This record gives sequence, structure tokens and C-alpha cells, in this order.
Amino acid sequence: MGKVGILTEKPSAARNFAAALGGMTGTFDGTDYVIVNARGHLLGLKDPSAMVPAPLSERYKSWDLEHLPWNAADFRWEREVRRKVSGKKLITDPDAKSLLDELESTLSTCETICNAADLDPTGEGSLLGWEIVEYLGLEGKKLERMEFLDETPTSLRKAFSARRSVTSIKDEGDYRKADFRDKWDMLSMQFTRLATKVSNSGTVLRNGRLKSAMVVIVGDGLDAHKSYVKKPFYENRFRDENGVTYTDPDIDRFVDKGDVPGGLESSPVVHDGTTRKKTAPPKLMDLAGLSSLLSKKSFAAKDVLATYQRMYEAQVVSYPRTEDKFISEEQFNELLPLVDTIAAVVGVDPGVLSHRTPRKSHIKSGGAHGANRPGPNVPQSLADVAEKFGELGKEIYELLARNYLTMLAPDYEYDQHRGHVEKYPSLVGSLNVPAVLGWKGVFVAEDDEDEQDETTSGATALGTIAKPFVHEGFPTRPPHPTMGWLMKQLEKRSVGTGATRTSTYAEVTNNATGKALMIEQRGKITLSAIGELNHRILPGTHIGDLTITEQVFEQMAQVEAGTSAATEFLALVEDLVRHDLEKMKTNASRLPPELKERMAKAGVTRAAVENITLPPALHFTHGDAVVTTAKRVFCGHRFTDAEVAALLAGQIIEITAISPKSGKPFTCKGTLEAAVTEKGHPFVGFKPQFEERPPRTDLVSGVWKGKKVEFKGRGWGANAHWPGKDFTEQELAKLLAGETIEFEATSKDGKKYTAKGALAVSTHNGYKNFGFTLKFDDRAPRTKTRKRKATR
Repeated sequence: MGKVGILTEKPSAARNFAAALGGMTGTFDGTDYVIVNARGHLLGLKDPSAMVPAPLSERYKSWDLEHLPWNAADFRWEREVRRKVSGKKLITDPDAKSLLDELESTLSTCETICNAADLDPTGEGSLLGWEIVEYLGLEGKKLERMEFLDETPTSLRKAFSARRSVTSIKDEGDYRKADFRDKWDMLSMQFTRLATKVSNSGTVLRNGRLKSAMVVIVGDGLDAHKSYVKKPFYENRFRDENGVTYTDPDIDRFVDKGDVPGGLESSPVVHDGTTRKKTAPPKLMDLAGLSSLLSKKSFAAKDVLATYQRMYEAQVVSYPRTEDKFISEEQFNELLPLVDTIAAVVGVDPGVLSHRTPRKSHIKSGGAHGANRPGPNVPQSLADVAEKFGELGKEIYELLARNYLTMLAPDYEYDQHRGHVEKYPSLVGSLNVPAVLGWKGVFVAEDDEDEQDETTSGATALGTIAKPFVHEGFPTRPPHPTMGWLMKQLEKRSVGTGATRTSTYAEVTNNATGKALMIEQRGKITLSAIGELNHRILPGTHIGDLTITEQVFEQMAQVEAGTSAATEFLALVEDLVRHDLEKMKTNASRLPPELKERMAKAGVTRAAVENITLPPALHFTHGDAVVTTAKRVFCGHRFTDAEVAALLAGQIIEITAISPKSGKPFTCKGTLEAAVTEKGHPFVGFKPQFEERPPRTDLVSGVWKGKKVEFKGRGWGANAHWPGKDFTEQELAKLLAGETIEFEATSKDGKKYTAKGALAVSTHNGYKNFGFTLKFDDRAPRTKTRKRKATR
């Protein structure tokens, strides 16, 4: 049998395979193999305008509402090398391109290619591997899929021996599922264009299944929190001498305290019994839960992701992008010998970790990586973690480790005492008294939502006599949205996965460019001006409906099973967009004036572009595009009516404008001209015309230190002193040779001195200057040259 190329999702997986099989290349179980790895998605769908027939390209580039919705049948659905932002441009990622070249070089020599990417509920790993095979044109080779529960050596060796033959990539259900979701999300770009255009705010309103869900949940939560009215209610209750309260859930409540019935009298308490109850340790933490806890300490989600990734690469913590809520028995056994060491690092007494067998509530088969937990490389101390990964790294490790160690501690146990008021038996009370601290002695996470404590401070038993009182209560105020609260709302609605929710949250709260949808301060979330605008645009829309993800996931399941084709569901997006367009228009017409004022104060509202309507004779046709307008403003100058008339008549006019770089005014002449941008966009605009300057005769060119240079060497004036110095041919030759020269000069006050200097490069006000630099024994060197960037 020929060599098998094992394609893994990332470098760490490749290392784990190498450890299991005996190296990056070799022979295992009689089969020759070579291990290669991707680094996440190396490919992505092309821009919509690049996947449609050429006559439709301009339409799909446009954000104008008249060009929406798209027709999914127009798309060829092609992938290209991953792109990244460089400066203000989107370019092909050179690292991704280089890695793809390496993969092609190695895999093309293999007889069989085995997709060993992760298994996950969305099929993302399968797509990641197969899209590489397709892009490199290797689908004609023998294909296999390797499926493993986790990356322990035993699991990987079993998976290698049990490789499954793949007859066609298109027949792989998890590939079809992930491919469909990828295409659906690309089509969802239309919702961003809709919201941006109908809002007429001059800023992009980003929308998508998860982003829009976050905006809706947080916006609705803030509305509920702000609109809360604290209205008291009154009812009869009893309290015994130990502070235990007795209530009746069906008792009447009153708006006025004076309406509460009186006449109640003290009564003995009847003890109904005591029951020993247990609470199991909390479930293992996912990335969203971890980031939520850290947000209370003002650690941003994007920093948590970045630091966790560094710690993972050092194998100090487990894989960050896991969707798992449990770990496998093999993973449990892998960390078991390290438990005492981990406990010592985070200050937990190993003696309390007495439950060292797998718990069914935490240990299950399935999943590739297991829930988030400490890694195999245990640090020497928390101080060691802080030194390598900062204070955030220390916090991450302590939270993860303590959370993991809770499942090795006994259950928390408490005695629940129950009783009722003898004369009024419908009024009941209870008291929880801790008996065995168990896992609560290891770690208890702070919850965002208030929960009733299981104990009444200081009391160990019910009292004997209960006295009546009128209780004043208030409806519970809806909580102020926090990251933890938001993550729980998303989880309840099955919107996104823990890792995806965290990365998307990091994106929508990143205000580096002033375009964040949400603002986070110590875990509490408010909507930015842009986020608030988006929230008011979304009511009644499909993209703002929290069930949209559930619908997409149902469609994914059908595509995976082969009972429905992806094209059927992708075609439905057109109607969703058409519906949302009308809803957004209606919502935009009802935007409150104070919101527009807030947008303006936040600096995210741009003035509408003012255009000049061109007569038919000046229309510019380029391909299928026809340009019928021109901008009325050029570099801060707004053309007057008279200037517009002159321009439309083809005349040249003279204006004074402001340089966008220096902010200084300049005068120029110009006329209207048609042109095409570097990106192929046609336009008609004012074309300035500048008078040609006569060529300079005072500049000298030459080679200095192996580089071509140009500097002011002649024609400095007729004065005898240095600013008017005209270097001789001999002096110029010495200067270009790097030598120092001397000559007699006269200062501004008429005094004679000997000038001594050489050619040099200096920097002044951000500009590089190249020219002759004086050297003085008693004062700092001074360069006399025109302020300009050096020409080399």
C-alpha cells in the first residue's frame, strides 16, 4: 500500500499524531505515512461579485437597495486563499498561501490523503480538510477520513487503524452540512447592507445570525432593566426567633400596606422533618464561561482569547476552540497523575480531592478535545504563570484548575429542615444547614444572577415560635446585561457555541476603530450608538429573530442526512432579505430624534454625499455600469451653482481647496473628467490640473554609500556665507565619497568662520532630510537642507 498523507487541522494535532504514531513520518501498523497540518481555515469563499457572471459583478458589488436581494442561483461558489487586512487593504494572506504550497508539495507525493481534522457538531473540521483537498486538485487520489474521540495516543492509534474510505467528498454529510452553513452565512452579508442603507447613518451596521442575536438580547435586556418601576407589594408572613421566614406562595398580595388583613397571632412552629441533600460539582467550564468570569475583573474577551491561545501552545491549558462540555475517560486518566501537582499550584489541599474516579456527570465518550481544563505541562507556581503569560494568564489558570479540581472533591451536602406555622399551616419555611463542604471548599464561581443562598446565616435549626409581620416586597428587577448573562441567554437559545460566542463577543466589543456594537465595563454591557441604532432597526426582522439559528441548524441536519439539498434552503434567503428590507424601512422611519443626536455626538454619522446630476451627454458607461452623478465636493470645497454650471458646460474653473494631508489651502484649476479607480470602479469627478514646475537646476545626483542620492548642491545664491555656498566639483566628489570638507563661510551677523561638514541623513518633524551637515566642536550639528523626504 502506498504512503498515506495525514492532514490535521493545526500544528498541535500534528504533534499529538506524531507522538502516537512514532514521528512526523514513518510506518505504523504496516502503513507508510506522513503527517501535515493546516492552521485553521486556509481558504474562504470569494467576494460575492467574483462568484457571479461578469455582467452581474457590478450589481453584486453595490450596496444600493435596488440590487437586493441576491439570487443564490447566480453564484458559482468558489473558494480562494484566506485574506487578511493589511493597512487599509484586504490582501491574500502570504502565510496561508505558503502553507498551501507546502501541503500541495507533500500531499501530491502520497497515494492516499486522509482527512484527520476535528470532529465537531457543525462539521467545520470536515470542511476545513476537504476544501484544501479540493482547492489543491487532489480529490482524484484515494481519500480517507479518520475519526477520533480525543487526541490521546490510544485514541489516535485506534483511529489510524480504523480509517474510513471516502468515495466522494460530496457524499460526506458533515462536509455538506458545514459547506451549506458557510454559504448561508455569506448570503447573510445582505442583512448588513440592508441595515446600513436604510439607517442612512453613513456607518456600517454589522449583522449576522450571532451578532444580531447579541444586539437583540442585550438591547431588549437594557430596555427591560431601564423601564423597571419599583412598585412595592405587601403580604403577611411569619418569622421565628432563628430568622427563618414562613410564607404561603398562594397568599394574597396588596398594593397598599393598610389593606393587608390583620388579626394574626404568634404560633408554635411544627417541625416537619430533616432531609440530607447533595449537590454535585458544577460542570466543566467552556471558553464563554471562563471569559464571563474574567470580564468582571475588566479583562477583555479578545485578550482572554489571545492569552489562552499562547498558554495552549505551551500546553499549559487545553485546546481553546472546543465545543465539548465533558472529557473522555482517557483524558481524565491522562491528568489524574498530575492532580496533586495542579492542586499545589493553585493552593488546594490535595487531601480534599478524595473522589478520584470518573463521574458520569463529567466523563463521557465523544468529542475530540474535551472541555477546557489544565494542560499536561503543569507550571511551577502561579507566579511562574504570571511571569510567562501576565496577570491574565494567572487568572485563567487558577479558574480553570479550580473548576477542574471540583469534580475530584466530594459532593456538597446539607441538611434541609422543613416546618410550618401550627395555627396557619399553609405558611411553610425551610433552613439549609451545611454538613459536608465538599467541592465548595475548592471553587465556587460567582453567578451573574442572584440565587437564594442555601443557608441562613448563623442558624442551625428552625425556631420554636413564629411571629407575624407585614412583608414589603418588590418585583425582581431585570438584571443589567453582563457578559455572563448574555452567554447564558445565548446558550439557552442554542445560539452559537461557547468558543464562537466568545470570539464574536470579542469582535462586537472591540472599539479600536470606534465601530463596536457594544461597550463593556467590568462585565456590564451597554449598546454603543451604532449598536443602539442596529437594535432599533431589527424588530420584526428574520435576522433579528433568535430562532433563525435554530432554523438554519434544522436545515443543516437535513442537508447532512441528504433529505434536502443545500440549494433549496439557500434559495429561501432571498425571501428573508425581501421581508427584512420592508421591516427595516418601517423601523428606520420611526427612529427617535435623540438616537440621531447620539450618533452625531459619537462621531459615527457622516454627512450624506452631495452629488451633481450629470446631463446624458456626460454619462459615463463602463462595462454594465452607468455613472450619472459626480460629487459636488472636492477636498473640502463645495462647488457653487455658477461653478457647477461651468463644469457641466465643460469649462475649466479655478478653486481653492484644502489638502487632506497637510490641512493647508491650495489653489488649482480643473474640469470634470470620467475615470476608473484601481479597483475597477467607474466615476466622474473633478480633475485638478497643476502647472508644471520648471526642472530644478540646483540638485546634484550621485552615489553615496552605495545608494543613489539627490541633494541641494548648486545654485544656492550668490552670497559668500554658507547658505549661499555653491560646492565645487572637487568638493562634491569628496562629499559623495563620504569625506568631510572645510570652506570659509560668513554667518548671518557678518562674522567669518570655517565651515566643516559632510553628507548625512537626519529626521525633522517626521521627514527624512538628506544633505550637507555642519560639524561644530562647541555646538550641536545642524543640517541645512530643504524639508523633504530623501530621494534614494
